[in-house]
Amino acid sequence: MPSVPKGSDPVSRDWPGVPETSGASGDEPWATTQLLRALNTAQSELLLGGDVPALFERLLAVVLELTGSESGLIAEVRPSAEGVPSLQVLASTPREWAEALRELPAPGDLQTGVRAALTPSPRTFLGLPLEVGGEQVGLVGLANRSSGDDARLVDFLQPLVTTCGAMLLGQRRRHAQEEQLHAHAQRAERLSLALDNVENGLWDWDFTTRKLFMSPHWLGLLGYAEEELPANFDMWKQLCHPDDLAELSQRFREYLEGKTPLYEVEYRARRKDGTWTWTLGRAKVVARDPQGRPLRMVGTNVDINARKRGEERLRALVRALPDLIFRNSADGTYLDFAINNTQQTAAPPDSIIGRNIRQMPLPQSVIDKFLLHLGRAIQHGTLEVFEYTLDMPQLGGLQHYEARIYRSGPDEGVSLIRNITALKQTEERLRQQEEELRRHRDSLEELVRTRSEKLRQATLELEDQQAQLIQAEKMASLGQMAAGVAHEINNPVSYVMSNLGTLDEYVSVLAPLLELQRELMEGQVPMTDEAREELFERMREQWKQGDVDYILGDMPEMIQESQAGTRRILEIAHSLKAFAREDSGAPQLVDVNAELSSTLKMVWNELKYKCEVKRDFGALPPISFHPTQLSQVFTNLLVNAAHAIETRGEIRIRSRHEGNDVVVEIADTGKGMTPETLSKLFTPFFTTKPRGQGTGLGLSVSYGIITRHKGRIEVQSEPGKGSTFILRLPAVTKN
Repeated sequence: MPSVPKGSDPVSRDWPGVPETSGASGDEPWATTQLLRALNTAQSELLLGGDVPALFERLLAVVLELTGSESGLIAEVRPSAEGVPSLQVLASTPREWAEALRELPAPGDLQTGVRAALTPSPRTFLGLPLEVGGEQVGLVGLANRSSGDDARLVDFLQPLVTTCGAMLLGQRRRHAQEEQLHAHAQRAERLSLALDNVENGLWDWDFTTRKLFMSPHWLGLLGYAEEELPANFDMWKQLCHPDDLAELSQRFREYLEGKTPLYEVEYRARRKDGTWTWTLGRAKVVARDPQGRPLRMVGTNVDINARKRGEERLRALVRALPDLIFRNSADGTYLDFAINNTQQTAAPPDSIIGRNIRQMPLPQSVIDKFLLHLGRAIQHGTLEVFEYTLDMPQLGGLQHYEARIYRSGPDEGVSLIRNITALKQTEERLRQQEEELRRHRDSLEELVRTRSEKLRQATLELEDQQAQLIQAEKMASLGQMAAGVAHEINNPVSYVMSNLGTLDEYVSVLAPLLELQRELMEGQVPMTDEAREELFERMREQWKQGDVDYILGDMPEMIQESQAGTRRILEIAHSLKAFAREDSGAPQLVDVNAELSSTLKMVWNELKYKCEVKRDFGALPPISFHPTQLSQVFTNLLVNAAHAIETRGEIRIRSRHEGNDVVVEIADTGKGMTPETLSKLFTPFFTTKPRGQGTGLGLSVSYGIITRHKGRIEVQSEPGKGSTFILRLPAVTKN
């Protein structure tokens, strides 16, 4: 936009920037021309789409120069959706004014309100409102003019006020038009997207031409391509199922007569492949002639095949249910029902719809209970369940029913009534059966208690018999060893008795000598030297005749031999006592090596004449065992080993600690055993000894003793190679 030309001539006092001439009239036309030129340029730029703020900035600069004002602004009054207009500064000098007036609510008196808001406050301010057609669209303000304001200045600025108002109004209308066009484009785009993506088929029927437009989506649902079918009403009739045409015509007439607000009908349409698809059609007349006759009708078609299939499945399900299904309003009126067995109803089915439950031939208690639960279901949305009974002669008497009620709408509920008579009868039979089972259970429990007590008594008797059997077998073993034990005792007894006889003779020799010595020591009778010498001589003679020196040398040896014999007798007696005693109470901690040594002493007479015994005792932890029972096992194995040796042989006894077990091996070089004998070895009463020499219980009892103490017994034997018995007994842990 061109600026005001500057000459060298002095300027007018009233119109700064305009050259002063002889007449003022020559100055005003020149300034007006410059102003109109600037306005024309601004309008041209606005029409060409120029930058509006920059355009008004240049126009304001020209106006300030032409009027000699220091500051100024051009502002627009912008309406808002809230109804309170605001002031928007388009151009200002200084620029701080734009910030001061940003989004200022437009006051009623623009000049006064704007001047009050400016910072710093101007010395003078001329505000000219921009009004077009009675509508205030903005404000032009000039401040701090050196020569003040007068009417001539206002007249001079009228073209500016008119042009700026027209420009702002035009700009506002252009923006509104652009917004309308944009909104229209958006609506068109949304409609296009909806038509492209909606599942409904659209159609448009022109009554005058009978042309029928069908959307590509609807044609696609029928299997046709676009423009594959003639676009007319007759073609649509050919697509409809013949059985549905009468219904379609009836519904159409009812709609045209105003009986229904919407044309709505379900019908079947033929697809291209010859199959039929269920369709829901909805339409309205959108244009009529002056006489009210329809000119154009627009509608939609919806594929409802899935819904129809669901309805058919639902109907099949309802038909299959044995229940009575009713739909009641909140006051108890029957709205709908489904019944598969008319004998279950209290009234004829054709009289139910529209009837209230209070009018049904039902007991009052049943009616009250039904209405109570129906109200709860509708009010709270809960499932209500209750039972009742009815006397139904057509069904054979008293019947039991269960009702389930649930809310199906704001003021209605659905109830399922099921005959549960068979269930109740079954429950009663089950109750009776449970009672019978309870009686049988009590009887069986009593029988079990009786049998358990008898079994306990039998077990106690068996344990007692087993203990007696072990003791009997022990005594039998002891009886077999009696002769040997007697021989073992007889030897020490014989030489003890022989030594005692010799000692008796020694006493008879020593007694006179000791008597003489007593007389000498007591000295009761005074003796002369000659008498004393005679006494000594007699003592020496007695000493020599009795061979007292030999007696004194032989007596200690005889006493030692007698003591050894008595100790041997005592050991045998202790072993016999320990072997013969009965175990009682809990197992004890037992030293296996000590038990082996004690048992060897007791059976030594059975072994010493037939074999050599070799011992290899290792360090062992204790075991938990009944000691006499362990001694009995060792006795049986050692005696059997000696009996297996026919002439002369060897018995090896070895003990060791392996893992958690104490292992004892007793091996002999006897005749061994065959596999057949091994298979029967621990069978009660089985023996390989001649009749009368064995009970056949020794190994059987030993096996029972070992297993009861959680041990194991193993046997290795071959004919002619001897036998080895291996005992594995659980050791006692440190804990």
